[in-house]
Amino acid sequence: MGGQLIQIPPWLHLALMTSLTGVLMALCAARYRREEALRNGLQLEISGMQQEMTKAARRYKSLLEGAGNAIFVCNAETGAMEEVNRIGMELLGFSREELSTMLAGDLLHTGEFERFRAFLFELKRRGRADTPEGIQFQRKNGSLFLGEIEARVIDLGDRKVVHCILRDITEKRRQELEIRQRNRELSILNHILTALNYGTEQEGVQEGMLVEILELVQAQGGTLHLLGDGGAPAERGVSHRISPHLGSVICDGITKHPERFREIRVTTVDPAQDELGSIAAAEGWRLLTAIPLAAHSHLVGVMHLMHPAAYRYCDEELRFLATVGKQMGHLIETGRLFAELNWKSAELLRSHHLLEKTSHNLSVSESKLKRNLALVEQAHLDLSRLDRMKTQFLGMVSHEFNTPLTSILAGVDHLLQHGCDSREDAREVLHMVRDGGVRLKELVADLLKLIRLEARGGELETSAVHLARFMEGLTEQLLPALEKRSQTVKLTGLEELPYFDADYNYLERVFGELLLNAINFSPTGGEIEVTGRVTNCHAMRRRKETLERFNPEFLKRCGDRCYLEVEVRDRGTGIPIEEQQRIFDIFYEVGEIKHHSSSRSRFQGKGAGLGLAIVKGMVEAHGGMVWVECTDGSSFFLLLPLEQEAIQPELF
Repeated sequence: MGGQLIQIPPWLHLALMTSLTGVLMALCAARYRREEALRNGLQLEISGMQQEMTKAARRYKSLLEGAGNAIFVCNAETGAMEEVNRIGMELLGFSREELSTMLAGDLLHTGEFERFRAFLFELKRRGRADTPEGIQFQRKNGSLFLGEIEARVIDLGDRKVVHCILRDITEKRRQELEIRQRNRELSILNHILTALNYGTEQEGVQEGMLVEILELVQAQGGTLHLLGDGGAPAERGVSHRISPHLGSVICDGITKHPERFREIRVTTVDPAQDELGSIAAAEGWRLLTAIPLAAHSHLVGVMHLMHPAAYRYCDEELRFLATVGKQMGHLIETGRLFAELNWKSAELLRSHHLLEKTSHNLSVSESKLKRNLALVEQAHLDLSRLDRMKTQFLGMVSHEFNTPLTSILAGVDHLLQHGCDSREDAREVLHMVRDGGVRLKELVADLLKLIRLEARGGELETSAVHLARFMEGLTEQLLPALEKRSQTVKLTGLEELPYFDADYNYLERVFGELLLNAINFSPTGGEIEVTGRVTNCHAMRRRKETLERFNPEFLKRCGDRCYLEVEVRDRGTGIPIEEQQRIFDIFYEVGEIKHHSSSRSRFQGKGAGLGLAIVKGMVEAHGGMVWVECTDGSSFFLLLPLEQEAIQPELF
């Protein structure tokens, strides 16, 4: 069986072949049916897709044609126009066929190529670009419009296109410019109102207003002149880029013919017409506009605007300039009336202050009367003070009179012991006796003067004094003492000082003492400086701490009067601060004997301590005060009133 073939009967073979053929036919039929069903499904799907594409194309076309703005589709590489909607054709005036043969740049005005090139560069770099400021486009009929473009690059796979939206913003931009112009005009009017309310007569304010109006109407130069009150000639006002000669001619024209400036006048410059036209033309001006500044039909000034070329004012600009003229005229007139009112108010206020001052003086007089009546109750205090003065006087006599008396006695003893063998020797001794007696007499006179000042006794014999003349005379008297020590006196700022009322003899003693002290304390060859100035209560209050150290009550009673402040400055050793207040006390002495002298002509030791006490008393008798400051020497300061004191010092 292993290698033998099986013999299949013919009938079986036929049966098998028939069966296989049926099976194959059945399989082929099933496959055909499946392929037919698949073919039918694909055809249905393709048909549906074609319908959707048709719908999408219709929707795109509908959106393109129904858009409110012009839409263009251009080839990104060539710039050829591939698609445009109806709005785009109407906006530009070209047909679709004409646009299909044109490039995007063909639609621009010739002056916009540079801006369009920058636009394309930004589009290529970023894939999108726009022109918010607009670009000038040219229609088929040659007319221009301002267009705003929004563009972006779209990648379609096989190529790139540029989708552009174009809007006509000509009217929008015109409205924006008009609104901006109106806002500018309102801003100028508001600025004028604000500036004039703060002062119409200020040159800076007027020039600022003029420049703003020039910028608004594109003028290059202008002037503003105001007429004086009551028809007075025009005053030379402010100008901008106008020569003084032309401004003067305009000013003269306003003064001579004010009736010509009742309304706005726009005049083309004619060099053959008059002097104004000739000068204006020579300086390059071609148009002259005169704007009246009026208040209630009353001309208060004229503003001129100058153009170097022809310029056509629109109706809105002329209405605005007329409004500016009226507003400025009203406000200038109001400012003048307000200034006059302020002046009258100030006069009334000064009168009121004078009345108040008079009333205050009456009140002060009443207060003085009450205080004087109260002095009776203080009599025992006066007796005590006089008793103390007597004790001080006796102590001074026993102490200070000893030196001059010793000189007298020594001279007498010399004459008694040695006789008068030598006439020259006797004369010298007698001189010593006389000098001692004179000095003793001066000390007694100073004591009596000090006693009267302390007791507020006697009246001042006042007269008009000019400090410069007075000091020049006093310096002449002290010239021998100055020359002996090679010293000089420098008078600074005295010539400009006013006259004031003072007791001449008192002043001579006061400044004599101060100058002698300065001579004695200054080194040989030094300079003594006398300086004068006028001061007031505000300046004195800034030195309150210093003044109250020497006279605590002075600032309280000085009021608002002006004072003459005099400084006598030396370059000596100075005074320690702890002794500065005490040097004005009676019998007080400063420093060592080797540093100063009480003599009128040479160093002879300390004095009696009366000089500065007398200076203080005499200055305070005038209603002033004295103090000292020490920086690189000593500076004695005196305050002498230039007006009568309203509050007299209290009586002791």
